[in-house]
Order: sequence, then structure tokens, then C-alpha cells
Amino acid sequence: MSGPLACADELASSPAGAGDAAHFALHAPAPAPDQPSAPDGPWFSDRTRAWGLVHRSVAGPTPQQGQGKRYLRDTVGQGVAVFDLDGDGRMELLFPQGQAQGEDGRDLLYLNTGEGLTERGLELGFDSYGYSFGALAFDYDSDGDEDVFITRLGADQLFANDGGRLRDVTAEHPGLAGPAQEWSSGAAAGDVDGDGDLDLYVARYCAQDYAALDAQGLIPLMGCLVPAGPGGLPPQADRFFRNTGAPNWRLEPHTEAAGFAAPEASYGFQPTFTDVDDDGDLDLYVTNDSVFNFLFMNDGDGRFVESALRAGVACGKRGQMEAGMGLTVSDLDGDGLPELHVTNFSNQSNSLYHNETRTPDEPWFEELSDAMGTGRPSWFHLAWGTNFADFDADGSVDLFVANGHVFHQVEGCAPERIAYRQPNQVFRGQGARFEDWSARAGAVITGRASHRGSASVDLDQDGDLDLVINRLDEPPVLALNESPAPGHWVMLDVRRRLVPGGALVLATGAKLHLSAGELRASRELYRGSSFLSCEDPRLHFGLGEHTRVDQLRLALPGLAPVTLSELPVDQLLRVIIEADGSARWEPGS
Repeated sequence: MSGPLACADELASSPAGAGDAAHFALHAPAPAPDQPSAPDGPWFSDRTRAWGLVHRSVAGPTPQQGQGKRYLRDTVGQGVAVFDLDGDGRMELLFPQGQAQGEDGRDLLYLNTGEGLTERGLELGFDSYGYSFGALAFDYDSDGDEDVFITRLGADQLFANDGGRLRDVTAEHPGLAGPAQEWSSGAAAGDVDGDGDLDLYVARYCAQDYAALDAQGLIPLMGCLVPAGPGGLPPQADRFFRNTGAPNWRLEPHTEAAGFAAPEASYGFQPTFTDVDDDGDLDLYVTNDSVFNFLFMNDGDGRFVESALRAGVACGKRGQMEAGMGLTVSDLDGDGLPELHVTNFSNQSNSLYHNETRTPDEPWFEELSDAMGTGRPSWFHLAWGTNFADFDADGSVDLFVANGHVFHQVEGCAPERIAYRQPNQVFRGQGARFEDWSARAGAVITGRASHRGSASVDLDQDGDLDLVINRLDEPPVLALNESPAPGHWVMLDVRRRLVPGGALVLATGAKLHLSAGELRASRELYRGSSFLSCEDPRLHFGLGEHTRVDQLRLALPGLAPVTLSELPVDQLLRVIIEADGSARWEPGS
């Protein structure tokens, strides 16, 4: 979020070339009907309570308690992680909680029974408490199931997955927990050096001196008094851990050696590993609050050079630093190059960076949020989680954005178009543009709250992507996808063996290029995205009217690309990459 000192000037301004500010006014969506109002397009229903999500997401005191939220730590909120804990093919949900002590501070783990969600964290060894913010699921020990990493204001924590039970192994990785007084935010995992095991990047935010903050008190913003920061508070440097691989599987500090220590410390939120230039290795984008975002380009050997300003993705379209919060990545036009969508503060449009890279290691992007239809509708919103997904399976990628103001104090004193409780947004992909589809996407989308992290997931195993959205001081939201006229689809569970006869490991970092008739699409399997969150690891392709996948090309760091032909549709398929680089598919479970 943009700090009060950094964003005050922005709040008084309007977009370049705006003319009349009314031209950029937020058009409040009409109340969504109980049933879809159009024969096509994304539509969601609220199934939160029906599936058993009843807990309140805790982030310090509520606005109604005492003096409300006085510190930045109580306003940022939490993400959500999606992963298959027990190998039954159904996705579990993990919710970090933000409280220093007591039962309200326990992070929550919901098992998916197929008919609902049941909280089973303590029973399954997930004994996790504190000011937690982000959750990442990744298979650090390559044994075939995903482990869990929790980021905190305080010591971070790593849990190994032992056949569906979680075990705290943080102490086995010296330096991983971090100092007790430091604040970790988002995390991402990827194989940066092509050796088959997953490395870990941890973004960090800012220091909190509570005595000094108490002495200073709340500070003015938009005619309100709000918590101070991040401007004026010391930023904290991000950290990177290299995986030593078999037999010890240690995550060792490697920040400076990998080139990640080159830029100055920043207010980091969400990192995501993605192959920006389609050269076969993983690069890294990091959203930073109130300062330039980072783009680290991989030299192929796991050493990185920061290139965001040169590539056009460090700041907004006018060259201004913005409040980079959430991040989603997807190839929107089928050319194999990923686009980046970054969420920002109110009175800053969310950024959509279109990938124009033509030469490896020379990335270039154009900021096209206004041209593509997503910029102006976001102007008065303050956005966090964001997800690219083809919700209606028509072959074009859609976009979800979770909105909600960071400061409850703005209610009643901010400009009238800026509210604490805000509706979310859905943008329907239509070729080279997006249409604001929010008012037609269902009341669960347009309901107002202070939303935070979000994740796309096929929770009910019906072949379309649902949404789980965290909310500050309220229960999360489960928006079940019930789009009335979806196209054909295929969902791919991509696995690999590191050694002959070894475990089938989630192929994190894989890039899949699909062709079906004239349709061209690509997806990447990344862990760590949206806002402090981790999405469904199965890759979903909407196919529209196409009834067969003609060709699927798979690329994975460290391996030569391989191609599969004539895959069926409207089902989950397991794609297996053997240790020798060959590949095959089989029906999924």
C-alpha cells in the first residue's frame, strides 16, 4: 500500500489526460441477480457457509475494538494457500491469521472432503501461531507432496509434509526463520538453476518500532488520521535461499551470491517466478510498496540482474512510483510471453504490463492498462489479490481483482468515491481487451468488504476455476464458479521424476504451450502469486468450441522441451515427465 506521505500527492491528482475527473469516476455495479443475467461470461455464487468457511480472518484488533487499528501490521491482512495435502486430488485451503497470541492467532488448515471443508490443523500437526501474513506450498524436499512455508512479522516457519501430516522443520534450515523483529510478507518457490529442486525467495516489508509509533500517533491522510507507514519506516531487504538438494534438502541463505542483494532494500510484498523472455529459465518479478518494483533476469545459471526500470515494469505509466501489492502472471495473447498485472493503491490505476520482449535477456513491456480496459475502472479502488484465469473457458484469459481500503479510518472522511469496504472486480477477456464484467459476475463479487489475498482453485472438481478471497476481520469468501455457458476445457496436473523410479514431483516452473485449432495459449506452473497467496497448481486451459488439444509442448528448466499430441478435453489429465526427459499423459484422479 502506498504510505500516507507517498500517496498524498497522488490522491489529489488525476490520471494523465483525464480531463474531467468524472470521466474516471467509479461506476458502482448494480446489485447482481441471483441467477446469471447473460447467457455467457463468468458468474459466481456464494458458497462460503455451505462449504464450512465460518472463521473470522484475524488481523489485530477490529476497527470497533478500542482505538481500532493503530499499526500497519493490523491493516495489511493475509493471503490464502491452495494445495493437496494428502494426495487425494482435492485441494485444501490454508489461512494465515494475524494475532500475536491466543487461539485467534492460530493459522487454519481446512481439509477438502469433496462435500465441504473441515478445519483440521492441530490434529494434522499444523501448530502455527503468530502475526502471520503469507502462505506458500512447495515441495522443498522433492518427495512428491507439498510442504508449507508461513511468513510472519516475527520468525517464519517451514512445515514438512509427511504423508498428509505437517511437521515443523524450521530449525533444520539455519537462518530460514529470520530475526524475530523482522517482517516477511510474500514468498515464491522456483528452480532457478535447473538442478530439479526448488529454491525460495522471501519478500520483506518494513521495521516496526512501536514505542516510536506510539509517540508519533496516527498521521493525517485525506482528512483522516491513519497508521503511519510504510513511508518513513525502515524497509527490510528480501532474502533468497538456495536448495542444496539430495540427500539433505537444506534451504541455505544465498541472497548476495544469487544477485538479489544488488538493489536497495524495499517494501516488498509479492514475488513470482516466471520465464519473462521465454529462454527456458526462471526470472523473478517482485511488487514493492511505494518504491520501484523489481524484475530480476536469470543468466541461466541462477544468478540474477535487476532490470525493472530498463524493462518498463518498475513504475507506473507516467514514471511514478506506485504501491505495488498483488501480482498475477499469464500469457494473454498466446505468444508464449507472460503479461504482468500489478495491483496498486486508490487513485493509482492497477498496472497491466504487456510483454513486448523480442530478444532473450532484453525484456521490454508496455503499460497498457487503459488501452486494454482494466486501468480506468480500478482508479478509485485499492487492490490486493489478483488472478488471471479463463473463468468461462472461452479461450480468452479473464481477470479477477480483490479490493478494499487499507485504513478503516477513511470511512466518512475520505473523498466520497474512496471507501473502506469495496466491491471486487471481474474483467472478461475479449481478445486484446477486457470488459468490466463485475456487475454481471454475481453478488458474491460485488459484495463490499476490505478484501485481501485471493486464489483461483477448482475446489469442487468440476473443471472450472473458483475463487477464494480473504477479507479483513470477516470470514473469507468462497465464490463458486457457475458460469452458465462455459466452453470446453482441459486441466493438467504436471509431474516429473528427478531420478528413475523416484517420486512424482509437482513440475514447478514448467511452461506449457497449447494449440487447439487456431487457439494458441500458454500457462506456467508457479508457486507464490496474487497477494501473499498460492493458487491451484493444476494448469487450466479454456478451449472454447475446440474438442481436442492438437499439441502440447512442455518446457522445464534444465530439460529439453518435449511435445505431446492429440489430448482429450473436458477432463483432468496427469502429464508425467520422466527423468530421461520423455513425457506422457494419463487420465487424472
